[in-house]
Amino acid sequence: MAGRLIDDFTVPWQPDASGLWTVAADSAAACLGLDGTGMALTARAGTASQSPYVQRVFGRALDLVDTDELRLWLRVTTTEPHLVLEAGPDSTAAGASWHRRLSVEQPDTWELHRLWLGDMPTALRRAVGLLRLRCPAPAPAFRAAVDDLAAGTPEALRDVGAALLGRLAELVTDVPAYFDVPPERRPPYVLISPLAVLPLPAPGGTVVDNETADGAYVRPRPRQLRLDYRIEAVAASHAERAEITEAITADLARDPRMPVFGEPLTLLPFEPDPLVTGPYRPPATPLYYRLHAPQEIGQRRPYGFAAPFLLTGPPGRTQPEVTPS
Repeated sequence: MAGRLIDDFTVPWQPDASGLWTVAADSAAACLGLDGTGMALTARAGTASQSPYVQRVFGRALDLVDTDELRLWLRVTTTEPHLVLEAGPDSTAAGASWHRRLSVEQPDTWELHRLWLGDMPTALRRAVGLLRLRCPAPAPAFRAAVDDLAAGTPEALRDVGAALLGRLAELVTDVPAYFDVPPERRPPYVLISPLAVLPLPAPGGTVVDNETADGAYVRPRPRQLRLDYRIEAVAASHAERAEITEAITADLARDPRMPVFGEPLTLLPFEPDPLVTGPYRPPATPLYYRLHAPQEIGQRRPYGFAAPFLLTGPPGRTQPEVTPS
């Protein structure tokens, strides 16, 4: 399943009654979304008994059975808050039955959080009625921005294809984009043709993420796929082809980044080998673009945190110290 947007945060979530957290829709809190708006959160410090939160209650529960991940972008001014995203059936439930800790690696930097759903109870996964962003007590003061909550299953080729179609369609009014052109469709349109898929060597190593109260999960580090595309304006006249081609090149020059399941990938032009493209076929004037997309190559598995321990003497000491009387 290609990623689908669940919340663009043009409407902020509802804060709890403590008054410690205030939220607003703000352009300064926008990350990658085309709407240009995200949720800005301002937090005041609380007491040892206050655990503030903001939440969204869904009028129609989310069915995430065929979805492997939730993804969202978060920017926090400090690494101090221990934020938690919780999911529950509704706002009346005694407690959320699934959660993830959202660790802040770099202050005041946008970070993508990929939240695996494999350990979510099946009943809840079929009907998520509530998502809550919370800070356990004592909550510190900080500012944060949240944007672009999406759900899906990472599939590099399908995710890139869906994003590419969305990016190129309607750059010129009434000019759609296709991978497979419907038989009845007449020009003008944009034809996208996959040219090459090159799996690059796996980098090795692992990624530890999805921290919970009991541990975390570990997965193999993803490898990169190099994806090459041929993009062609199909139209009845040179003027139409030129208009569409110029719209594509101008749009991709302004911003070569393309959000693919919430992750910005860079789409860049390249000159292909003539042996690959074949002979020139007038009046076609194709464009060639490529990007690198991450491909998951293994499943997550539980990763337990080590139990803390104390060293009571210098390393290597086998006898206790004796203090003279």
